[in-house]
Amino acid sequence: MSIVKRADRQHYMNTGTKEIPVWSLIGEGFTEFTESKNAVSYQRRYIHEATKRTDITGYAPEIDYELEVYSDNPVIEKLRLITDREMTGEAARIEVISVDLFDETEDKGIYNAVKREYSVIPDECGDGTDALCYTGTMKAVGDITVGVFAKSSGTFSIK
Repeated sequence: MSIVKRADRQHYMNTGTKEIPVWSLIGEGFTEFTESKNAVSYQRRYIHEATKRTDITGYAPEIDYELEVYSDNPVIEKLRLITDREMTGEAARIEVISVDLFDETEDKGIYNAVKREYSVIPDECGDGTDALCYTGTMKAVGDITVGVFAKSSGTFSIK
């Protein structure tokens, strides 16, 4: 038994198209990439009970991000354009895969992963005095798609 390092959960953004995805690593330049599950619960207490019952009825996941702008980085470029051009609707949506490198399948180099679409909600840009920094939140659009990610080929497949 050993501790799992943060670097063992990697994230990839589709910097291509839905028809021809290109999965680019979310890494260089990112100083924060924190997911909040925001579980939605339903609580009630029946007349014969002293304690409430709670059920999870849904989720409202979001990812807070902070990045330093690096040139020639397709992930940062996509987020920068959404922010700077004040894109809305479909134009402000991205796809992200979360890959657990500590959860390899029976096939070598293939890892369990989930894919989800997010709306990018920009917050600040220009913070800092040394590097150009951007912050924002990615809010979930729909449910996850469970699958596997082949790291060598950069392909995601539905399980």
